[in-house]
Formats: sequence, C-alpha cells, structure tokens
Amino acid sequence: MIFIYIIFLISIIGAFGMLLFRAWEIRTNRIKISEEKEKYTPELSFKKIEKVFLILAKYTIQWIVLSSVKLWFKTNSKIKLFIQNKLPKINKFFTKEAKIEDPRKISFIQRAVIESKIKIKKVKEKIKKEHEEKIEEIEEVDKIV
Repeated sequence: MIFIYIIFLISIIGAFGMLLFRAWEIRTNRIKISEEKEKYTPELSFKKIEKVFLILAKYTIQWIVLSSVKLWFKTNSKIKLFIQNKLPKINKFFTKEAKIEDPRKISFIQRAVIESKIKIKKVKEKIKKEHEEKIEEIEEVDKIV
C-alpha cells in the first residue's frame, strides 16, 4: 500500500514538473502556440507509467524477500556448522535426545487401517449370515412345497 502512495506521489511530482517546463517554454517564447485545435495524444500515458512502476515494485519486493530468505538459511546453516564443530559443549546442550519408542506402539494410521479391516470383516460376516439365513428359508419353503 505504501508503494502505491509513493508511485502516486512520484507521478504527481512528474506531472507538476512537466507543467512547469511547458510554462517555462511558453514564457521564454521557445514554443509557438498554434491556433489550430489538434488532439494531442501523448506517447506515454500515466497508466503505462503506473504499470511500469508497479511491475518494478513487484520485482524489487520479490528480490528483497527471496534474498533475505536465502541469507537467513545460509546464516542459519553456517551457525549450526560452527556450533557443531567449534563449540561441542553448546551443541550438546541444544541437541535433542533421541527418544526410544516402543516398537509395539502402533501409529495412528496403522491403527485406523487395522480398525477398518476389522469392520470390513464384521460386515462380511453379517452378509454371510444373512445370506445363509435366506438360503435356509428358501430350503424350508422348498421342503414344504
């Protein structure tokens, strides 16, 4: 938002400068004013200038952000290497101890898979029971008939 205000102020100052220059040319008779009313079509409009400044602002902001992130990661990795190599006592203080996990402990995903398999087996058993009951009923009806 601040960049838009800066671009607006620059364009206003530029327009004011062009008007002052044109007034100076007219006052010093360096330009002749023709009586004919021709439409003046400028080659550079304010919209084009604004687009150029916005594009330049976008690229500069992207460059600043990317370079700062790159610098952050480089310094972070160099500090880690320095601490590991030169200051092992400090490195031991900041390193995390490896937790020995119980190999019998089941992860959330494995537990979900096992539960779904059990549910599928139960549904299969229910379907088999219903199917067997229907077959038994059909056999009883056949015996009666």
